[in-house]
Amino acid sequence: MAGLIRSNAPWTRGPCAVLVLLLSAATAAQDGAPSQPAPATNGTVWADITDILGRPLKTKVVLTPAQGGQPIEFRSSKGTGQWPCPAGAYSAHTHIYDEGIPILIDIRDLVVREGQTTDLLVELVEGAAPGSSPHDFDTDADLVMDRVELAAGTDPKDAASFPGCRPIEFASPVLSAEAGWYRGELHARSSYGGGEESVAKLVRRAEKAGLDFLAITDRNTMQACQDPGFHSDRVVLIPAMEWGSDERGVALIYGPGTFPEPVADNADAQGLCQLVQAQQGVFAIAHPCFGFAPWQWGPGYPNAIEVWCRGWRSIPPISLDQFDDEYGRRHEGRLVYSIAQAVSTPDLSGNGQAALFWDYELVRGVMASPIAGSLSSSPSVPLGQPITYVYALEKSARGIVDGLRSGRTFVSSGPDGPIIRFTADVLHDGKTDVGMGGIVPTGVDTQFQIQIGNANGMKAVLLYNGRSILSKKIEQESDDQFFVLRHTQHPVSYAVFRVCVVRTATEPGFGPLDVVAMSSPIYAQEMLVVDGQTPPEELWIKLENDAVPPAQVTGMMEDGGKTWVRTGAPPAGPEDDEAFTPPPGAEVRTLVPSEL
Repeated sequence: MAGLIRSNAPWTRGPCAVLVLLLSAATAAQDGAPSQPAPATNGTVWADITDILGRPLKTKVVLTPAQGGQPIEFRSSKGTGQWPCPAGAYSAHTHIYDEGIPILIDIRDLVVREGQTTDLLVELVEGAAPGSSPHDFDTDADLVMDRVELAAGTDPKDAASFPGCRPIEFASPVLSAEAGWYRGELHARSSYGGGEESVAKLVRRAEKAGLDFLAITDRNTMQACQDPGFHSDRVVLIPAMEWGSDERGVALIYGPGTFPEPVADNADAQGLCQLVQAQQGVFAIAHPCFGFAPWQWGPGYPNAIEVWCRGWRSIPPISLDQFDDEYGRRHEGRLVYSIAQAVSTPDLSGNGQAALFWDYELVRGVMASPIAGSLSSSPSVPLGQPITYVYALEKSARGIVDGLRSGRTFVSSGPDGPIIRFTADVLHDGKTDVGMGGIVPTGVDTQFQIQIGNANGMKAVLLYNGRSILSKKIEQESDDQFFVLRHTQHPVSYAVFRVCVVRTATEPGFGPLDVVAMSSPIYAQEMLVVDGQTPPEELWIKLENDAVPPAQVTGMMEDGGKTWVRTGAPPAGPEDDEAFTPPPGAEVRTLVPSEL
């Protein structure tokens, strides 16, 4: 059940509005084990964390010494525990895990005395009612409850303001007010991150290379952004960092509002991802299938995945034995994790495995755009090879970051590599509806148009859910002409369409094919459009004909004066009709099929 009322504005995905408070470099302690060796002058902390109904809540408690020093962290999956703790005064931050991510519910002073037990009793009032969640009491979605922020003096309406955060100034001068495709380097290191060049020299090299933007991604530091050489009148400089470790993998973080702190486990890593997103930044998984830092922070919901780092066929593949045992888990004989499936596929380079991991995640529903990076740390490795193109409304740091967040990217072998334009015409009426990163409705004939430049003699491939459905040799009369390929599809369920440009490999390397360009996807989802109206929370949609039962609205987005509405899927059979029956008093809006 899907119809369309056209909007000429581009479709963009909004930010994920869930995030987590992360405190500085505390080491995790699971049930009953302190996070650091306890000296002889110990007291004891006994914690009991419940909701108002007395139900135990999975808990993380962080004790920050009043006189300074490393925080101490305790965890309990049962909401209660007793731990030895050095005597002293602390600020106790109590988090519970809701939807798998910690949310800060209480801050209080705590004094631990030698040889005595100090009680930490917290009862959470909010979120205990059916259908309610602690998230409902967190206006800015920074996973710190509003009342906690008000008591601590931080802004409950600003995701970059919460207790214990380290804010980052985000300068974003506009170098050009024109919207368009900008190209740049998203993964390079300065001397702050083990590179050979100062920030100033790295910036000058980006200018000489003719790049539009540069992200200096030093490992676990943003000192480059504070360096006097972090300035250019020609190249947009994006505040960024490479976050993580060789043991568990690294992410590329662009435009965060607060400094991304270290974390202890996958739940906190997912919280960091969502914190960055709530601050209008970008969280991208970096080279997930590199041998020195394979991605093991859990499946996650990143904005982007670095599917291409260094030369496409130059990176050796990795194997499943380089991962923790958890990633070997199977269900009905199949590997559970996308990364495990990817690295178990033979005859691919590390980049080829990364692209396969990306495809698996896309099909799983993760709307992540592709990015590329040179990982240059010296002049011997050229910037922008491979290169990322981003469609931005202006040439500024904010413009580039917003373009990345919207999924408007494609990657290519370098500044002279292939150019991709990929759009969709819903209803096949000659009007372009969406471009890369956009969404089209299911149940409607859609014509996909592919335009490719700088790729004469190569092959264009259209992929549907990671599988090739169309392949054709590119023939261009001249370099300034675009090769055009059209294909009509009638998606009936969620689907992912993307384009790549390949050629037969002629040089030694890993894998049979040389990929030279890849586009962001266009997605197909079930949608309805209610013209000019915002549906209420309990809105149900029904077509005029009785063949399709009512379906409840499950999501919506304002776009160009229209309200796009996603609905629940139609029932599989008569036995499921009850699940799609509107409750008493719910609004049911009837739409005539001809009006769609």
